[in-house]
Amino acid sequence: MAAVAASRVRSPRGALAALALLLGVLGAIGALAFGQGAETIIHAALGVTFVLFASCVFDFRLPVWINLLACAAAGGLAAIFLLQGLHDLAPSEPLRRVAFDVLGQRVEKYLGWAFLAWCVCMLAIDSVGGWAKALGAVVLVTILGVEIYSETMVSLGREAPGALKLLYLPLFVWLLLESIGRRGER
Repeated sequence: MAAVAASRVRSPRGALAALALLLGVLGAIGALAFGQGAETIIHAALGVTFVLFASCVFDFRLPVWINLLACAAAGGLAAIFLLQGLHDLAPSEPLRRVAFDVLGQRVEKYLGWAFLAWCVCMLAIDSVGGWAKALGAVVLVTILGVEIYSETMVSLGREAPGALKLLYLPLFVWLLLESIGRRGER
């Protein structure tokens, strides 16, 4: 019975990816209570999340070239976050330089934008519809606003508040809904 129900889920790996991040955030909040380890947990959760997303983008009915670009972007993000998590566990100046200064700045941002572009395409082309589509639209417009604000702050020589990253969490709730949505519910 469970195998039959799972076969109707659009993307079991997509659902696992979204859950990995959402549970990772809860784990990081728990780690904050103990005063350490939150960054390591977040980097590990993001790494696992994007490994799974890299493998699940083909579960969605988008043009192959869009899914290939998303797969590459998600794979790149996974590598960056896993390197950052490795640095958290075993600090090293050369690793820090690569994981945070070289890859963790512009490269991470551009790969993130590519992944968000896939999300926009998925919303427009292959959303299950209904509340999931409405949530996706609101979430992606909100993230666009956050990105514009963040880039404006950078251009002014300032930094956007780190708490704005919390506005990305609903994206993973939306991706979870899209992943567990059944085909043909549109």
